[in-house]
Amino acid sequence: MTAMFDLTDSDGPRVTIRLPDEQVVDGTARRRRHDPGPAGGWWYQVELAAWGVERGPEGVARAVPAPITMWVPAEVCTPQPGEDYSSVPTDRPGRGAPAWLLEQLPDAPEGDGLRVHRGDCAAPDGTAHPASPDLIHRALTAGASRCTVCSPPAP
Repeated sequence: MTAMFDLTDSDGPRVTIRLPDEQVVDGTARRRRHDPGPAGGWWYQVELAAWGVERGPEGVARAVPAPITMWVPAEVCTPQPGEDYSSVPTDRPGRGAPAWLLEQLPDAPEGDGLRVHRGDCAAPDGTAHPASPDLIHRALTAGASRCTVCSPPAP
């Protein structure tokens, strides 16, 4: 079957999303935000490709692209290799984002496994703390990796 429309063409980075019924679909990341408070966390606004119906001349129905936009928790989103997420707008209610984050990777021994992120990156899955440019420089010199999602520049 030949597709009538290319629903994969997007103007934002692609992300893989696990739905509540365990289906896995691809979508486009539109925004991200961090909700404050004890139960707060990172959320992504994603757009999924879907079909809608439009009535043409004489009332004839035809299929048209009808994207669906929704907010989903970051835990159900997986970045896709090769996508650049640095341009996704980030909302942090109530405070400004730090310039840098230094993440202790969850499966690494204490002091090892550090990753550098932009301050507004939503990708850390370990413990991440705001860090000064000097601390970031020292971490990179000691072998810390750079996040592949936010692609932080050198401090």
